[in-house]
Amino acid sequence: MARNRVLLCSLDGVRPDGIHAARTPCFDRLAADGAASWTARTVMPSCTLPCHTSMLRGVDTARHGITTNQFQPLVRPVPSLIEVAKAQGLRTGAFYNWEELRDLAGPGSLDASVMWGDCHSAEGDQVIADQVISYLDRLDFELLFVYFGYPDECGHHHGWMTPEYLSAIENADTCLGRVLQALERLGRRDDTTVLVLSDHGGHARTHGTDADDDMLIPWILQGPGVRAGTELQGPVRIYDTCVTLAHILGLPLSPAWEGRVVQEALR
Repeated sequence: MARNRVLLCSLDGVRPDGIHAARTPCFDRLAADGAASWTARTVMPSCTLPCHTSMLRGVDTARHGITTNQFQPLVRPVPSLIEVAKAQGLRTGAFYNWEELRDLAGPGSLDASVMWGDCHSAEGDQVIADQVISYLDRLDFELLFVYFGYPDECGHHHGWMTPEYLSAIENADTCLGRVLQALERLGRRDDTTVLVLSDHGGHARTHGTDADDDMLIPWILQGPGVRAGTELQGPVRIYDTCVTLAHILGLPLSPAWEGRVVQEALR
């Protein structure tokens, strides 16, 4: 039986109410056609590398031990979703514009890995989309991780929920929309499950606290087998991402993972 493809899109620093306040036709369409939580929660500290480590390794901060934006080898290793997918023979790719994300999977786990060192402009996120689209013409990924970093940069420089920040969210929405159009052109869109989420939110010009503005994240799942038009009411945590996507891909679930399959999102 053919496995589904998965596209995991991480929007750095995007609050749920930021999506609601911005013009985001792509995100809105995914939510309408899929299952969405607007009250999903990230981990503490609500900072980029700890949160992404939980997202991809399926455990809370206390388990993986990454508490700053500097990676340290895990004392007790926990497999990344990417590592498990690669071990099962899936084609994997990661495209991102914040270099510290390079350790989300071990060496040799990616068929394509593209880091573009500009998360400081709208063009930086656009280049990531360009690179993804270029590689889609050459590789049929079964697990694809795409990261857009500019919204977080706008939050730090202009403030969360400012017009500049909302504009950065709109730019990310356009970028993902272009990637999905490329999948459609290649005949792969109907077989692709898309999960759009953020690593953390923010307030004023910062984040990292346990306040809701920092901790609440969007979690939007759409694709074959997903309950369309569902607003998830139960708790969803960022480390449920790894386990849910492994389940969708038919991968073995590591006993080390602490997250759960968000079954209420699935048919």
